[in-house]
Amino acid sequence: MSNPHRLPNTVLPSRYTLEIWPDLEGSSFEGSVAIEVELTERCSEIVLNALDLTIHSAWVALGGPDENKRIPATATFDPELERVTLSVDQELPAGSATLHVRYTGIYNAQLVGFYKSTFTRTDDDGSTEHTLAVTQFESTHARRCFPCFDEPAFKAVFSITLTVPDDVLAISNSAEVLREDLDGGLARITFADTMVMSTYLVALVIGPLEQTPTRMVAGMNGPIPLRVIYPPGSAHLCEFALEVAEEALKFFEEYYGIAYPGDKIDLVAVPDFAFGAMENLGCITFREVLLLVDPSTATQPELHRVADVINHELAHMWFGDLVTMEWWNGIWLNEAFATFMEVSATDAFRPDWQVWTSFGLARAAAFDTDALQSTRPIEFEVQSPAEAEAMFDILTYQKGASVVRMLEQYLGAEVFRSGITAYLQQHACAVTETADLWDALEAASGEPVRRIMESWIFRGGHPLVTVESTETGLRLRQERFSYQAEPLDTDSSSEVEPWPTPMLISTKTVADGPSTDHRILLEQALEIDLGGPAVEVQANPGGNGFFRVNLTGSLRTALATDPTAASIDFFVLLDDTWAGFLANRVSVEELEDLLRVLCERESDPAVWRRISGVLSGLQRLGGAGRASRNRLLIQELCSQRLAGLEEVMQASQVGSDAMRERSEELRGVLFALLGGVGQDAEVRVSARNLWQLKTIDPSLREAAIEVLAASATVDEHAKLEQAWRESSTPQEELCFLSALIETDNPEQFAYVLELAMTEVRIQNAPFLLRRAISHHDLGDQGWDFVSSHWSELVEKFPSSSLPRMLEGIRSIDDRARAERVAAFIAETKIPAGELVVQQHLERMWVSVEVAERLRS
Repeated sequence: MSNPHRLPNTVLPSRYTLEIWPDLEGSSFEGSVAIEVELTERCSEIVLNALDLTIHSAWVALGGPDENKRIPATATFDPELERVTLSVDQELPAGSATLHVRYTGIYNAQLVGFYKSTFTRTDDDGSTEHTLAVTQFESTHARRCFPCFDEPAFKAVFSITLTVPDDVLAISNSAEVLREDLDGGLARITFADTMVMSTYLVALVIGPLEQTPTRMVAGMNGPIPLRVIYPPGSAHLCEFALEVAEEALKFFEEYYGIAYPGDKIDLVAVPDFAFGAMENLGCITFREVLLLVDPSTATQPELHRVADVINHELAHMWFGDLVTMEWWNGIWLNEAFATFMEVSATDAFRPDWQVWTSFGLARAAAFDTDALQSTRPIEFEVQSPAEAEAMFDILTYQKGASVVRMLEQYLGAEVFRSGITAYLQQHACAVTETADLWDALEAASGEPVRRIMESWIFRGGHPLVTVESTETGLRLRQERFSYQAEPLDTDSSSEVEPWPTPMLISTKTVADGPSTDHRILLEQALEIDLGGPAVEVQANPGGNGFFRVNLTGSLRTALATDPTAASIDFFVLLDDTWAGFLANRVSVEELEDLLRVLCERESDPAVWRRISGVLSGLQRLGGAGRASRNRLLIQELCSQRLAGLEEVMQASQVGSDAMRERSEELRGVLFALLGGVGQDAEVRVSARNLWQLKTIDPSLREAAIEVLAASATVDEHAKLEQAWRESSTPQEELCFLSALIETDNPEQFAYVLELAMTEVRIQNAPFLLRRAISHHDLGDQGWDFVSSHWSELVEKFPSSSLPRMLEGIRSIDDRARAERVAAFIAETKIPAGELVVQQHLERMWVSVEVAERLRS
């Protein structure tokens, strides 16, 4: 069946000559586009994409772009399909033609297409608001800026010219090649031709921004110009991004074996940005908090996050920009591979961060959704623009990256890399289907990659691998892991088939003896002969496989007490055990016993963040009946650990800078856990004394702010608000904003909810309301606010942010409240991400059922 949202393939664009006249003070812009096309057959109509545009004139010139014969065209819009049809009164012959369109457009109000962003700067003369115009075209929003063939497959060269005020900065995908001064204080700026690329990668940024000096990065084909573009006043926050990007460009050129495909790199900080960042070729746009950072005041996770996002977007320059998916069903591979590469690049940049351990947190979140009946395959058929937008979720990014990592480890890193290079070289400047990558990896490895990977990407869910010790060795079997005991509601027989699961297993038959490694592809139940019973097994070493592990008998304890096991293995063990608890496979007593063992021996901050998440989850789910017991458990596990760490740090015995950095991060996690859900009175007093001290390490200060926020007095809450308004970095701004909503005072809480509608940037407000919905004590008030303001929220917020806002319902564990939420969503139209919202609902019911079980 044909897709009504896809354009005919009888008109193929090869080049756009685009000129735009933006009005930074008004609500609209003017544009002109000439599109060189090849008509593959005779026709009298040409169909393009266009939305929210007014076409003033259109014509077709036959032959090359210099032909003078104009054939007038009439434009007919189809808003539902987001198309315009250009009709002529004669039949056009097959061959070359150029489409010419003059039009006007309006700036979008929801941070997509061509939109306006504002920022305020204060000096001796007072506060001044500044405006810039910026684009966000992925997935299907270039059509809001110019008529175009707005599908990934229709790649073309773009020649872009902007006429702008002569005192602002204007940038696009390529380097500026011509600047002409015009009357009226205007300048006409022309940029170099781009490489062949898709429309969603076109970028324009115009406004009173500043730039760092150009840094020339040594590249395979010569120096690569690199800059950071930023709002005035942020120059001191750019150096870290430049450092990360320089190392990343070198890393990716070496990894891919292919030169950077553009002519420059601009990293652009945008004050209002709906997503995290966008991989526009040569003009990468970011939220400020994910680009501009002060290493002296930022926590290690904040620096890590900035590095990850920069590396993610730069990875796309090859995997996504140079080689592009043919249609949106393949977007998962773009994003999954870039996520995999971001971690690889950050690991090379700062090995001491142990980023693959930290990636376990993201992998855990993907597991959490994939254990639901409402999960989806990583790749699925995409029809409409709304369905394309829905692809940008945790299953695309985190599950997809985890599956790619699993394959890389199974094939071997060098074999995998050789297959990636062959794929990119073969398909450079072209479009592909997912199977093209599997075929390249299969050719490089000799393994049945297509069969393995298609089983993983075209099915939702993941396996639970049960590991049992036998008299002669080990027995492995798999089943689908789910939070629900009942079978999936599906007619597909493939749901009961096993996954071909790549596994690298380490076993011991003697506790203190050597380990033996096994490389297997688990499909059916399997026995491994070890010559005796297994006493210890690492069934998923390094957490590289996307499957849960159930270690039976004494195997769980043996791994938890193994002095040679890595932190990531303890992370995986705890995460699998927590999932087993939620699925009613593991008792709360078994979970608590494991926590005691791990807390005594483990010091990795990422593992402790997972411990903190588990302890916080037990506190929430246990309710008032278990609150005192849970607080005592937290104090038992954390108090001595924090005191001992403080003693060591004060004696300056932590060793290297990297070790001190990790010790500071661990102290922050322990401090926040004890003072937050642990409600430790001494820690809360310390927080009140520490939170305003900028001389202490950033992790401890952030923890102090978090602890203070939950019990802040009216005066303290006002000081937190003032600190939010006067924040000196984007990270500090978000930290204080998040703190404001954590208050336990209903009046202060209501005040912050109103701020979300009036003063908080619309890129941040949905996430603030998500925290409000999930608030432990005032979540009812948060939900009532969201439900009563729903129409305003839909009008105000980007549609893609609404499912993210509703993620807060996942933590609801009261049945009556859950029923109210479910009833509201059942009768309310969700403009985007319907499946994601259904996943939130199902996960909410899991919370309700676990809470009822734990409280009974």
